[in-house]
Amino acid sequence: MIGADVIKVSRICEAIKSEHFVNRVFTDAEIRYAQSKKNSAQSFAGMYAAKEAVAKLSGKGVRGFWLRDIEVNHTDLGAPQIVLHGKAKELFDKVYISISHDGDYAFAVATMSDCEVAPRVVGEQVVGDLELTLRKRFTHKGDYGRVYVIGGSPNMVGAPLITAEAAVRSGSGLTTLCVAGGMMHAYQSRVKEIMLMPIGESDNITFDERFLDEIILKADVIAIGMGMGANQSLPQILRYVFNNFGGIVVCDADGINALCANSELLTAPRKCKLILTPHVGEFERIKKATSLSSVEDVARATSSVVACKSAYTVVSDGITSYTITSGTAAMAKGGSGDALVGVVSAYVCRTTLIDAVALACHHMGKSGEKAEQIKGENAVTATDIINCL
Repeated sequence: MIGADVIKVSRICEAIKSEHFVNRVFTDAEIRYAQSKKNSAQSFAGMYAAKEAVAKLSGKGVRGFWLRDIEVNHTDLGAPQIVLHGKAKELFDKVYISISHDGDYAFAVATMSDCEVAPRVVGEQVVGDLELTLRKRFTHKGDYGRVYVIGGSPNMVGAPLITAEAAVRSGSGLTTLCVAGGMMHAYQSRVKEIMLMPIGESDNITFDERFLDEIILKADVIAIGMGMGANQSLPQILRYVFNNFGGIVVCDADGINALCANSELLTAPRKCKLILTPHVGEFERIKKATSLSSVEDVARATSSVVACKSAYTVVSDGITSYTITSGTAAMAKGGSGDALVGVVSAYVCRTTLIDAVALACHHMGKSGEKAEQIKGENAVTATDIINCL
């Protein structure tokens, strides 16, 4: 169940001219918050919409309590939170709120903790509920996503290549592998359907706005971190991408390590949508960096979709969670995680983030099972898994 409300900012702009209205609807803390903003009317409108959304979530509107009993406060990062007082406190255990603005309108959506979807095991019976948009006859490669893969270093040449190959195999319309300019020779004879883009001239990727701006301009999805090692430029690259890219970022491996070492990047506001694909060891670092313990809590706090990979995989966006049980011990080998990033990067171009990640994990597991039947448990490689997608 959800509650939603939309209101014109100009209407609130007129209403807040009345001190009686302001004091009847807003708490002292809310008034101070709105008045501290450049566009106070917009802030008042967003909070008013949030209060109305919560009231509608109750199923009975504003009855038995006051709008002042529904208080909107904000975290240090600016995220809105609902605090209930008086009779309103009896309505819910916990309420989550989202507030948006568009021109002269403020919009809010509220949901309660009872609405969180319990973890679902993704098997054959459930995966049928999740689907990618079908490829249509009269379409072209640009309709299926432009995926840019940023990764690699002299000691880990193969990781980003595996990601790019998996993206192509999973349906990406255009896939570009972005590697250090000094390492181009290691890839030129190995790629066919994949385009190559050099970043800088050294053997390791360095921060360069010119190249990043070109990627940001063209990409729908940026997959980053695979095989980059302890790259000193990686935190700066991530920060720049987060602040300037309006698409989807899939962060894995050394990208996740860089985020954990610069933990403010995990929770800071960002322009892009974020997917994190840690294995259990990397997830322990995320837990330490965020002081959180569950996949669901990390996803909610970081405003991301998280896939914690192990013998089974837990996928969550903080509201909906899935447990993926497909797969085999044959997949416990270097490169499997890099391949998953490629599948995720292709799938997010064709469905919602949470469904794309759940489907990608399930299909990777099923492909690993097929590869095991062909190669045997010990001989399966990431390339074998990709070939079975």
